[in-house]
Amino acid sequence: MAMGRPRFSGGPHPRAYLPKKTRSWVAGAIVILAAYWRREPLEGPVAVELVFVHSRPKRLCRRKDPSGRLWRGVRPDLDNLAKSALDAIQAAGIIKDDAQVAVLEGRDMYAAKGESPKVEISVWRLQDPGHP
Repeated sequence: MAMGRPRFSGGPHPRAYLPKKTRSWVAGAIVILAAYWRREPLEGPVAVELVFVHSRPKRLCRRKDPSGRLWRGVRPDLDNLAKSALDAIQAAGIIKDDAQVAVLEGRDMYAAKGESPKVEISVWRLQDPGHP
């Protein structure tokens, strides 16, 4: 999973662009999400939970290292990963606009030993806070 934040080209007319790996990831995520979501986009406020599971580096695969998932605190930043995922969720037609996201929870992890990298995405409609 290779994603990054938008970059800016120099010159007299600078422009923002997404790196090729990020564009590729977003395009693939849109295809997968759209295949699972065959309904109208959710309306109103929604909650989104994102869990980014990256490949575990070799330095954390020793016998003495824990076998479960580990926290990851390196680049790309969690907020940039979330932006790419929200772009894919919107483009796949799950929500109409990422401004609908009222609750956003994200985790950035290294995979457990033997686990493949992936992104786990959950989206649900929020109820009126005054009604359970």
